[in-house]
Amino acid sequence: MAVKRGSNDVLRFYYPHPKFPSVSVTGAQCALNCRHCMGHYLGHMPNVDSPSKLKVFSARLEEEGGNGILVSGGSTAEGKVPLERFYPTLRWMKENTGLIVELHTGLLGREEAEEIASTGIDIAAVDVVGSDDTIKRVYGLDARVEDYWTTLNALQEAGVPQVAPHICVGLDHGEIKGEYNALEISSWIDPEVIVILELIPTAGTPMADVSPPSPEEVSGIVGEACRLCPDADIAVGCMRSRNDKLKLDERAISAGARRIALPSNATVERVMRDGFEVKVFDGCCAIPKSIEDRVLRTVQP
Repeated sequence: MAVKRGSNDVLRFYYPHPKFPSVSVTGAQCALNCRHCMGHYLGHMPNVDSPSKLKVFSARLEEEGGNGILVSGGSTAEGKVPLERFYPTLRWMKENTGLIVELHTGLLGREEAEEIASTGIDIAAVDVVGSDDTIKRVYGLDARVEDYWTTLNALQEAGVPQVAPHICVGLDHGEIKGEYNALEISSWIDPEVIVILELIPTAGTPMADVSPPSPEEVSGIVGEACRLCPDADIAVGCMRSRNDKLKLDERAISAGARRIALPSNATVERVMRDGFEVKVFDGCCAIPKSIEDRVLRTVQP
């Protein structure tokens, strides 16, 4: 594969299951029911819709050898993940377990960001949308692009150690709309990691029959992310189409991605043959390098 080579030739591969699960604080409920998801993926997450459930789940996870958790959930009508009543539990998790704690926050302001930072969580994952039309058309949300910038900036200024922008390529019915603008906004916080996702046409949603973006379109976004944020690691996240997965991974790596979640076996074999150093992690692709040894797999390829 034709690969952009340079000083950063370590490829990091990430496998969240089973040691870094995603859980939902709202069960399968989401007030937005966005057109690309309709709550489908929430239904596959363990339900921790009360602080006591989250506490029990996290304690058991650590006992069973887990090393981290993504606390997610459906959104309110305002685009927020309703985390407020979970703040004391998140604080307890950081004080009483060794888990890496990541949050999907949704949109928020300065006070909420400071509350989240005060819990001691490690990573805030923020979905960034770069088109007002897409926000309204797909999310049905009364928000603007600048609200995503406000969220990123508030979390960073509050002192959350890792603020990781997530950008879904093809979010608007498979078409490229505001993705490049979302990258521009994300670059303003100089992130350590930007996570690139891809629309998955999902049965039972209005986008079930749309065509996902091509590997060339996704790799184009990866390349632009590398240009805008040359010091950042660009990750290809879990949420991507299974169609042409090997081709997508190869094109993304050639464009400069150095983190891949759930790579195909063929991808792993190919990059090993091409001489990359490979590191494998049992965790999320947004984990900062400063704590990645906590999820480093003991047996490497």
